[in-house]
Order: sequence, then C-alpha cells, then structure tokens
Amino acid sequence: MSRPGKDDITPARAPSPVVLLTGATGGLGTAVAAQLARQGCRVGLCARNASALDGLAQELEEAGAQVLPLPADATSPQDAAAAVERLVKHFGRIDCLIDNAGVEGPVGPSWEVPLDAWWQTMHTNVMSTVATVHAVMACFVRQHSGRIISISSEAGRHRWPSLSAYSVSKAAGIKFIENLSHEARAHGVTALSVHPGIVTAGLTTTALHEQPPSVWHARRTQWLQEQLDQGKGVEAERAARAVVAVALGAADHRSGQFLTLDDIPDTPHPGPRLPAGPGSTRTQT
Repeated sequence: MSRPGKDDITPARAPSPVVLLTGATGGLGTAVAAQLARQGCRVGLCARNASALDGLAQELEEAGAQVLPLPADATSPQDAAAAVERLVKHFGRIDCLIDNAGVEGPVGPSWEVPLDAWWQTMHTNVMSTVATVHAVMACFVRQHSGRIISISSEAGRHRWPSLSAYSVSKAAGIKFIENLSHEARAHGVTALSVHPGIVTAGLTTTALHEQPPSVWHARRTQWLQEQLDQGKGVEAERAARAVVAVALGAADHRSGQFLTLDDIPDTPHPGPRLPAGPGSTRTQT
C-alpha cells in the first residue's frame, strides 16, 4: 500500500469558538445568541431567568446550535465563577466573553431619585462586567488567548441628564475596558467596548411601551421616539451581526477602544476562528 502524499492529508479544522454571553434573554441578547449560533459558535447562555434561558436554549438547539444554559447572577463573583467553570467543563475551553447584562436604572434628577436605586444601578452595570471578566481571565491567561466584548453606550461618553446612574456606570465600564486591555495584552487577550446603537428591542421597547410614571420618564421616552422617527434606530439583528463580528476578531487591532456600528462594517464575517495564541502580533492601544 502506498503512503498518502501530502496533498491527500486533510488539515484538521479548528474547533468552534466557545462564547459566554451574559444578558442572553434580553432583546439584544437573544439576537446575539442567534447570530453566534449561525456562525457555528458554541454558546454559554447566562441570565437570571432560568425558564427564559431554557426556552432560548431549546429554540437554538432545535436549529442545530450547541448551547448550554447557565442561570446565574452576573454581578455575583460566585455565580460568575461557577458559570465559567460549568462552561469550560462542558465545552473544554472558553474563547470569548460578551458582557451584555445591565439595567437602565432610575430616571429623574440625581437628587430626586432614591439613592439605593442609583447605587444599585452602578453595582449591577459595573459588577456584571468586572465579576465576569474576573471569572474568565484565569482561563484566558492559561491559554494565552481570549476576547472580552463589553456592550456599552454613548451615554458613557457623553452626559445623559435624568439617567445619571446609567451614564456614570457605562463610563466606568468604558474606563475599565481601557485599563483591562493594557493589563491583559501580554496574555494575548483583547478587550473592547461596543455601542450597538439605539436597538429597537430590549430596554428601548420597554421604555416605549411603558406608561411613564413621571415627567422624566415621559421625556426620556419622547427622546427615544424622536430618534427612531429620524431613522436612528438599529434593528437587533444588525447590532448582533456587529457584536459577533467583533467577538470573532474583526476589531482585535483596536483593543481597548470604544466602537460604534460605524466602526464595524455590516459585511458577512468569514467565519468563526479562535483567538490568536502565542506568537501572534496585534496592534493595541
């Protein structure tokens, strides 16, 4: 029997990336989960509502996706660590964190909203990022690769009067990602903040359909409606394509930066690939 020539050897395919997605059952979260599945990723779905998670997981599995529901509170270091441990045990590794958990918080002048509600918004929006990053970084350092995508907002770069808790918490998240990018670059890890725009799902639709409990809520809702009327809304599927493109490496060269959809062309991604390992070259800021 003749020995096979080099042209007869089929190169081994790289395994599909494993992604942990928090806030998976929200409007943008479900769209991102579906896009990850379409790209062939294996996905850990994390949210607090176990029944909603199970429903989303079943829907994706019926479409052929490999998913693992991970009911957890992303702001809890213990829950975050346990979710990552389960995901790695199930799929063998983790390649990317998409940090999508968050809340809008109280609406109104800073001196009128309850201080507990203001601080709880800070805790939720900041700790959901920090706790999950803390949980995944041990894996990323060990394998010398990884990506962290934090869903952010222009409210963190500019003022948003009457939603100061949301604005300040997003500003903290942006600055955290900037620092993390520099800290983690030697370990082959990229970190970016992504503003998906005014997504016509999730928090936006909730605000538009609620009965405003105050004049401040009414003003916020009016502003959102005006933005949508001017064509500034973003369909969840478009935002999801951008987020997943970044999760699969489309913006590695911009690690540490704040990206909007204008920075991420809406073009088909060539397909999932694992983050670069040792010996790779990346331009980071």
